[in-house]
Amino acid sequence: MMRTSTTLSIYVELARGSAESMAAQLARQLRQAVQDGRLPPDTRLPSSRTLAELLEVSRPVVQEAYRVLEAEDLIESRRRSGTYVKRAEKAAGEPYRERPPAEPARRALVDLSPDQPSGEDFPVPVWRAAWRRAAHRIPDVVEGPGEAVLRRAVAAHLRATRGLDADPENVLITTGARQSLDLVAAVAIQPGTLAAVEDPCLPTVIRLLRQRDVAPVPVPVDADGALVEAVPPTVGAVVVRPSHQMPLGVELSLARRRALIELAVARGALIVEDDRDHDFTETIRPQSLWDLSRGRTDEAVYVGCLCRVLPDVVCTGYILARGRRLRQLAEHLSLRQSGTVAVAQRAVAEMLGSAETRARVDRLRNAYQARRQLVVESLAGHPAVERLGGTRSGSHVHVELRPEAPVDRVVRAFEREGVVTPTTARYEWSGLVRPRNGFLVSHNHLAEAVLSRTLEKITRCLDRVVPCPC
Repeated sequence: MMRTSTTLSIYVELARGSAESMAAQLARQLRQAVQDGRLPPDTRLPSSRTLAELLEVSRPVVQEAYRVLEAEDLIESRRRSGTYVKRAEKAAGEPYRERPPAEPARRALVDLSPDQPSGEDFPVPVWRAAWRRAAHRIPDVVEGPGEAVLRRAVAAHLRATRGLDADPENVLITTGARQSLDLVAAVAIQPGTLAAVEDPCLPTVIRLLRQRDVAPVPVPVDADGALVEAVPPTVGAVVVRPSHQMPLGVELSLARRRALIELAVARGALIVEDDRDHDFTETIRPQSLWDLSRGRTDEAVYVGCLCRVLPDVVCTGYILARGRRLRQLAEHLSLRQSGTVAVAQRAVAEMLGSAETRARVDRLRNAYQARRQLVVESLAGHPAVERLGGTRSGSHVHVELRPEAPVDRVVRAFEREGVVTPTTARYEWSGLVRPRNGFLVSHNHLAEAVLSRTLEKITRCLDRVVPCPC
């Protein structure tokens, strides 16, 4: 029988804490409950209907979460009995024994990789109301740039959160930052063009460019961002992430932003500004490349997405462009999309413009600031740490270590403590730029208590490599 008093409290906690009406998120939470022992072996799980009602999500969401956990061999369906947390394997004839203590510790990892969903769920009533209003009338087809109401909402959002001089007619709607970058690479950059790209950077950017026969050229990054003076004169495009460089977290200085615009004016090179981290920055930042280029050149496009603001399942991207670049990109978007797309885009506009979403962004901004500060207080000044990057914005902090603390050895020590984090080497793509001895700490998806315990483990590992002199 199900352990009613303890197990029911677990599901209430899931619903209250981080249920996102998404199967992947629910599976992750249940997986954690199994691995940390809150749902021990042989616990009978609620039926999919019962859990769906308890969490106020659709039944297929719970069914899909159960399928994921069953495929991972964490739960099992017992005929005419129900769904149970799977017991540990045993040899034939052996009495049942609990798993050895090392096994849960090995599997219950804290993942500090970036770009994970926020730990705060999106308000379900806002979600439902937005889709109801969006589907109130039979939709027309969507024109290439996107639904006018969503373009207006995105422009208003960028004016409010980033201070951009954005007009709805400059906005093109896409399905996310990846499609936006791919569209720019496919349409606005000619095959065979050399494109200057920060090194290190997201591997996805390099893959997208190479898939479009665009040749990336590495540009080093220092404390002030990409070294604009290192951009070769032969490049036809420059791709930068100026607000929170990935993975170093540094900000492109105003002087270098101006230098990039001068480069675009003088050489006719396209400047692609990837600014998907702007929503949760509490500091005043330099003018965007988009604003600096106004009235001077059309060779600047601004790329972003709403995936950090709205639920991942409705991730929406956008491009800001002007003049010939705007016409060029708009022509290559699908000229006629289905009415379903129209409803989805209207629903996104409803959610984006709601007071609840604005309040959620404020909450997340404050939460990210507190978590960043926790990382800084834990690691700044440690004798193994050379410097920290990304301490004023974004959802991760870059930790650069001193030479006497080799990062490969350090992250292996982290793994033994149940902490997984990517090293900077994962983002270094050319082999021509000096490698960095660092790793990333993503904090947006963790509760403060979990983050605090994880930082204690990290500090202990660093102490073993370079002991604190105190």
